[in-house]
Amino acid sequence: MNALPANLANKESTPEGWRPNVLVLDDEWSVLERIKVSLADGYEVTVASRAQDAVQIMATRAFDVVLTDLRMPDQDGLSLVREMKAIYPDTQYILMTAFSDIEDTISAIRLGVADYLRKPFTISEVRHALSRCLEQRKLRREVARLQAGGGLTLGDVIARNASMRETIKLAQTVAATDVTVLINGETGTGKGLLARAMHNSSPRRDRPYVEINCAAIPASLIESELFGHERGSFTGAVTRKIGRVETAHSGTLLLDEVGEMPLEMQAKLLTFLQEFSFERVGGTKKLFADVRVIAATNRDLHQAVEDGRFRRDLYYRLHVINLNLPALRRRREDIPLLAQHFLERFNLKYGKQIQGFAARAQEQMLTHAWPGNVRELENALERAVILTRSTSVEQLDLGGPPTAAALPPLPPLPVPDQDEKRGWPVEAAPHSLASGQPWPSLAQHLASCERQYLRWLLRSNQGSISKTAAEAEVDPKTLYLKMKRHAISRREFRPARPIRRPGGSRPFPDEGSWD
Repeated sequence: MNALPANLANKESTPEGWRPNVLVLDDEWSVLERIKVSLADGYEVTVASRAQDAVQIMATRAFDVVLTDLRMPDQDGLSLVREMKAIYPDTQYILMTAFSDIEDTISAIRLGVADYLRKPFTISEVRHALSRCLEQRKLRREVARLQAGGGLTLGDVIARNASMRETIKLAQTVAATDVTVLINGETGTGKGLLARAMHNSSPRRDRPYVEINCAAIPASLIESELFGHERGSFTGAVTRKIGRVETAHSGTLLLDEVGEMPLEMQAKLLTFLQEFSFERVGGTKKLFADVRVIAATNRDLHQAVEDGRFRRDLYYRLHVINLNLPALRRRREDIPLLAQHFLERFNLKYGKQIQGFAARAQEQMLTHAWPGNVRELENALERAVILTRSTSVEQLDLGGPPTAAALPPLPPLPVPDQDEKRGWPVEAAPHSLASGQPWPSLAQHLASCERQYLRWLLRSNQGSISKTAAEAEVDPKTLYLKMKRHAISRREFRPARPIRRPGGSRPFPDEGSWD
C-alpha cells in the first residue's frame, strides 16, 4: 500500500497506537483550551466555538466522541446532537451544561446521548466520561460483530486440504499488514468470511469492518454508496450521506464482487487507492480516509482486463496479494470437518441433539458435486437438522429448485463391460446388496464412476480428446493421465460409421451400452 497522505502520515497507523478523535464544542475559549491541553496526551482533540463550525468540521473527518455544550449562541446542543446523530450514528455524544434542567436531561437520554457532564467539572470527570463512551462504542461494535457471525479469526478456519491450508497461511502472514488483498473463488467458497477473518486477525480488529457489494448496487448509485454525497447533489439527496469509505476510516473495507464495478467507477476507485483521498458526490472538499482494502471476486479479472471490462491499472493495484479459495469439490477431505461444524451450530440454534450422520448421508456429502460450495453444504445441513427427527442425519435433500430446474438431467451411466468388473457402477451399487456381494471402498467406487464417465464421454465424442477435455472441464494433459490410469484407449471409440441423432450432429454412444 502506498504511503499515507501528509495529513495522515503523522498518525500511528495501528489501532494499538491510534488516539481517539474528540471534537469539543463550547462558546467559552477558556473551557476549550483547558480540555484540549489536558487531553492532548491520549486524544486527538479538535475544538469549535460555534455549532455551524462543528458541522463543517465533522463533514471533513470522522470523530469517535463529540462533547458539546447544551447552550450555544447559534444553536442549542440537543438539536445539534439530533442533527449530527442522524448523519453520524456511530459517534458517541456527551452534553456539558451549567444548568440543572430535568427536561433537558430526559430529552438527552431519549436522544441517545452517552453521558452528561455538569459544569464546573474536573478533567478527571471528562476522562472518565470519554472512557465510558469509548468502551460502550467498542462493546456495541463487538455485539454487532458477533451477532453477524463476525467473531471468526484465521485460526478458526476449518481446513485439512493442503491448498486451503496454504491459502490460510498466506492470509495469516499478510493480515498484520495494510497491504491490499484480492480474494478469488467461486460463489459460496467463503470469500467474505475469509476477509472478515483477516480483519479480526489484524491490528485493526477493534476498528470498523465495512462491506460493499459492487454487484448489488445500481451503477448510478455506487459512487454515492462508496464515497457518500452532499445534500442536494442529486434528486432525492435530502440529507448528507456518509459513504462506506468514510465509515470504514481506520478499519477495513471489503469490496465484494469488485469485478462487477462499472468502468467509470473503477477510475475513481483507483484514485482513492493511490491517494486515500476522495470527494463526496456534489462536494468540493478533498477528504481522506485510512482504510485497509480487501477485494473479492468470482470472476477471472485477468481475462476481464483482456476483454476490456476491467482496468489494467486497477487490477495491478488490487492484485498485490492474491488469495485463491478452492472449490469444495477440490477439497473433499474438509467436508466431514465442515459438516460436523455445521451440525453442532444448527443443533444449538434449533435445540436439537443430533449425534452424527448415517452412511447414506456421508456418501451423499462425499460424492455430491457441490456447485454452490460451502454455502450449499451449510444450507443442506441446516435443512437436514430442521427436518431430522432421529439422533442422526439419515439423508440429505440435495435436489429441488432452483438447481434441478436449471440443470438438465444427466444421461444414465452405461452398464460396465466385463473388463470393468473391478469397479462398481453407480447404478449397480444398490443391487450388490441383494446379490450378497460386499460394498466396495469409497475410493474404488469413485474410481469406477470416473472410468465409466470418461468412457461414455469419449464414446459420445468419437474419441476426440479436445472435445472430451472441454466437456469434462479438464486440461487435455490431465485427461490423458486419467485415461492411462484407467487403461482407456481412444481407438475403441472411433466408429467407422458414427450413429447420429435425428436432426443433430453429435453421435449417440453405442445403443448396446445403455442401461
